[in-house]
Amino acid sequence: TRIEPCSHEEADTRVILHCADQARAGYKKLLLRTVDSDVVILAVSYQQQIDCDELWLAFGTGKHFRYIAAHELANALGPDRCAALPMFHAFTGCDTVSAFTGRGKKTCWDVWSSYTPVTAAFIDLSKQPGDTPEHCLELCERFVVLLYDRASSSNNVNSARKKLYARKHNIDSIPPTQDALIQHLRRAVLQSGHIWSQALVAQPVLPSP
Repeated sequence: TRIEPCSHEEADTRVILHCADQARAGYKKLLLRTVDSDVVILAVSYQQQIDCDELWLAFGTGKHFRYIAAHELANALGPDRCAALPMFHAFTGCDTVSAFTGRGKKTCWDVWSSYTPVTAAFIDLSKQPGDTPEHCLELCERFVVLLYDRASSSNNVNSARKKLYARKHNIDSIPPTQDALIQHLRRAVLQSGHIWSQALVAQPVLPSP
């Protein structure tokens, strides 16, 4: 087939590669069965690169089972947000990257919707960067500050930590240190910027963790 030999280690990316292969074979309506939210994110992000008219996901189990129209979500989000979506998902918590304490996906999504400049950083970090660009770190740092304090004017997580701890005296209600955030961001970049970004490549070239 067109996708052999394939060296993907994750089923999440391999299934996206299979979708692209089926679209090339002429199938215009595709259905994926998954219980993994990572696959949903990748399907929406890649839908416009996979040459099909409709990409559906049969998602969940039991009473939580539902069909998701990835093509409709992709159209609603637009090309920039679709391109930024995997990095947003990795940065805010996925199978291989930790989440921010007490900050679920809905909260993270709401902050992203109100702080749109970070979209450019998510897109840049999705392009296999060799290191974390300074401007991307600054935007992500501001994003994290807003996750914990929407009213804050600070761009520095260390400064925000100090103010929030003085106010609440609760270690779970303050953002991570800048050093910890940098390492967190690097893990997210490895997952999204290197592994997920090569979902349509049969034999991706990955850096050492």
